[in-house]
Amino acid sequence: MKKIRTKIIIAYLLLAVTVIAGSDFMVSWRIGAFLQQRIIADLDRQSDVLLYILRSDSTLPGEQTYTALQKIGSIEHVRITLIDSSGRVIADSNIPYEETAQIKNHLDRPEVQQALQNGFGNDIRTSATLDRPFLYHVRLIHEYTAIGREPISFIRLSVRLEDVDDQINSAHSIIIIIGFFALVAVFAVGIFVSKKMSTPLEEIAAGVEEIRNGDLNRRLTVKSSDETGRVAGAINELVESLQKDIVERKKLETVRSQFLGNVSHEIRTPIFTVQGFLETLANGAVDDPTVNRRFIRQALSNLSRLSVLLEDLINISQIESGELKMSFRWFRVNEYLESMVAAHQAAAAVRNISLTVRTETSQRDEIFGDKLRLQQVLNNLIVNAINYNKPGGSVVVTASRNGKLITISVSDTGVGIEPQHLPRIFERFYRIDDGRSREQGGTGLGLAIVKHIVEAHESRITIESVPEQGTTFRFFLKAM
Repeated sequence: MKKIRTKIIIAYLLLAVTVIAGSDFMVSWRIGAFLQQRIIADLDRQSDVLLYILRSDSTLPGEQTYTALQKIGSIEHVRITLIDSSGRVIADSNIPYEETAQIKNHLDRPEVQQALQNGFGNDIRTSATLDRPFLYHVRLIHEYTAIGREPISFIRLSVRLEDVDDQINSAHSIIIIIGFFALVAVFAVGIFVSKKMSTPLEEIAAGVEEIRNGDLNRRLTVKSSDETGRVAGAINELVESLQKDIVERKKLETVRSQFLGNVSHEIRTPIFTVQGFLETLANGAVDDPTVNRRFIRQALSNLSRLSVLLEDLINISQIESGELKMSFRWFRVNEYLESMVAAHQAAAAVRNISLTVRTETSQRDEIFGDKLRLQQVLNNLIVNAINYNKPGGSVVVTASRNGKLITISVSDTGVGIEPQHLPRIFERFYRIDDGRSREQGGTGLGLAIVKHIVEAHESRITIESVPEQGTTFRFFLKAM
């Protein structure tokens, strides 16, 4: 597999060769075209001079005129051909005068046909007489001109193109020499540029390989501000995100393991307790009237606790997976809270707790929420406030309005919560006093469920607590 550095150098060289070849073609074409135009201009000027000479002394015999043409052609390095109106060659500076009659008729020559139409004509071809490439320039003579009494209608001047080819070949040689040095320079520049471009890419490739092999602490150190630097930065950000995801995943795995351990423990405890009571009864205690009913009641109590635990597990699983559907609607807050408090008055009275509702809202104020799920929230908060209160203490359920929100709070004068426990109070299976919580029938999931239900109402629940003075839970709901 070719390295990117090699590919860049090859690309530079190919580009340079293409440019040099294109330049060679264009320069050669332009030089050829320029020289041809200059030659045509020179031939046109020479035809003027020749015409002037012919007209100045048209009485000379043909042989003397031929001799003069040879001298002029030799001096000007041109071939001179004089042609009559029928296309017959009268004289040619490169052909002996006595052989002139043997020259083919020139009337059909392209340059002669052009001259008949335009007054001038040009053509480039290999001479049939001399077998060499020539540029032919013909001029049509409009006024009577003769050589030894033979009228002529065309003056044709021609030059060999070897000189033009020699100049083009010289240009070729110069371009090749310049091109060679240009290729050397391009090769050097290509090495420099390819190294500058490929080095950060090679560093990125090496870094990505290390990351792929598991080194998530590896970071790319490319500091350029171009696309390469942005790619390196994006890869670093991606690795950091991946690292965070892995950390978060490990945390979730830890939480999951802890959760499964807690669930196993919470389920195992009542099952073993019930199993113990039943085994005791089966071994004869069922016939002992002093213990049989107590054992049965304790077994039923543990089964009831297990049922509540399973119900809470189902609830929290549905909430966290999004399977629990909420049924939101508007309902009057005062009437709702009064019914909730009334449902717990008997339990409060048994513990000598004062349970009251204080509404700072009107009878027409309504809140928006899932009535059944909010009942679950308030049941949990009120039961906790009663169970963890002091004899003769109080529990107050309050509703107060603040603009488009109504805040609901549950306050007690109970034992309170130590500050170090507050950050974890809403965690699943977190208990401040494990033994007392179980005595009160708690599953350790109640406040976690409360938090999820409140957050499903686009709200949040807060807690304030002072040890030995009491605790207050607050959350808000949309009001109308």
